[in-house]
Order: sequence, then C-alpha cells, then structure tokens
Amino acid sequence: MKRLTITSISIVLVLFGFICPLASGQDNPIGGQEWEIRLMPNFWFLSIDADATINGLSGGVDLSFDDIIDHMDFAAMGRAEAWKDKWGLTFDGIYLNLSADKSFQGRRSGTNFSIDADVRVGMADFGLAYRIFEQQFGDNNEQKLTFEPYGGLRYAYLRQKIDLNVAIAGVGSIGTTLGGSEDWVEPFVGGRIIWDLNDKMAINLRGDFGGFGIGSASKLTWNLVTGIDYKLSENTSLQAGYRILDIDYSRGSGSNEFGFDVQAKGPIIGLTTLF
Repeated sequence: MKRLTITSISIVLVLFGFICPLASGQDNPIGGQEWEIRLMPNFWFLSIDADATINGLSGGVDLSFDDIIDHMDFAAMGRAEAWKDKWGLTFDGIYLNLSADKSFQGRRSGTNFSIDADVRVGMADFGLAYRIFEQQFGDNNEQKLTFEPYGGLRYAYLRQKIDLNVAIAGVGSIGTTLGGSEDWVEPFVGGRIIWDLNDKMAINLRGDFGGFGIGSASKLTWNLVTGIDYKLSENTSLQAGYRILDIDYSRGSGSNEFGFDVQAKGPIIGLTTLF
C-alpha cells in the first residue's frame, strides 16, 4: 500500500475542519429529502498514557495536558456528518505531532549527547450510519430516544522516530536513528445513542471498536465519546463531554519489534453547526 505523507493527512483533516467528535441531537428531523450537513468545531483537553517499543526497546510515557501543549508541533481533530433520510455518511479524524529534544554531557569530559524524538499519530475514519430506531416519549412527547449503528474503514498512521547523536571532543560525532513509521487500514463498527431531554438539551453516547488484528491492522482500537448538547439556536448547539481513544498496535519481534499502546483521554468542548 502506498504511504500517504504527513502533509497529505494534515490537509485532509484541515479541509474537514476542526470538527467535534460529539454528535448533536438536533430538533430538525433527519427524514427529509435534503442533505443535512453537520460541522462541529471542538477543543480536546487530552492527556496521554503510552507504552512505546522501538527496535525492541520499550519505555513508558505519561503526559498531562500541559506536557502535550509544551511538546505539540501540530494537531487537528474532528468530525463531519452528511445525512439524507435515515442514512448518514460520517468522517472522524485526528492527527497529533509531538516532539522533544534533550542534550546532556557525558561523564567523560568533552562527550555530549543529544536526543531528538518525533511521534506522530494520524487516524481518519470513513463510515456509513443508519438511523435504525427513533422514539418520542414523555409529557407532550418532548423527549426522544435515537439509536444509530455504523461501521466503515479506518486509515491509521504511526511514526516513532528517535535521532541519537554522540559528539566527542577531538574525535567527531556519531549518529543513529531508531524507529520509523507504519500505516494500515482496518475495519471498525460502533453505534450512537442520542437522548433528547427536551427541545434544548440532549445526552449523547458514541462508541466504536476496530482493528481486531486483521491483517496488518491494530490488535484493537476503541473510541468512546459522551457528552451533553445545549441548543443555542435552530442550527447551533454547544457541547461539553469526555473522550477516550485507545490504540494497541504492534508488529515484528525481537530487535525489530515496533509497538504503540496508547490511551488518550480528557474533557472536550465543541460547537455544532447544522447546514
């Protein structure tokens, strides 16, 4: 499979916008004949807990939100949906580029070490959804419960690279590079529940699972998003919620092992606009 460049992934995500992974429980029915487009800008206060393996060498990383901001070079994430009648097309993407560098002096006089680390994670989900259940209830039928199963394909990109350089006074410098990059395509399945409490507020829960170790896919990638929507106007809603994204991927063995077991989680806020 031909690899996509980081620039290509970034452009795709940016074109879809910084759009929220929280779905909106809109009051307008989806059963119309016109296309309904949802764009949802967001900001994710994520923290990361990861175990990484590069060339058979393993280590753990625990980054708070402040740490991520300090080491972040670029980030884009979000969601877009297009609905017609009960069928929907969905896109959900995330791209994160973190880097760190450190220099220190060795015990031997005139010996200096420098380390540059570069970690990039990109995911783009393309799914098909179907509104299989929709039921109104409560006083004056002001509440509504909706269930939408979905599934599709996910493209994932992972880069773990460490550049190590040793400089010895009067001798010169020696450098080496560890790690590399991998990409793969995997299936995923999931579902979403929307509970409209009234004409202003709705509760959302969305989750999906993918990979399942099929071919070159991840062992398991799962995603959970829950939140509350508050309707500001006919076509605009404000969201507040929480998201967890977990990726477990590995390939090779021994000195060739390359692995990444990461969980990103944290509060998320966003704004949905309906077109």
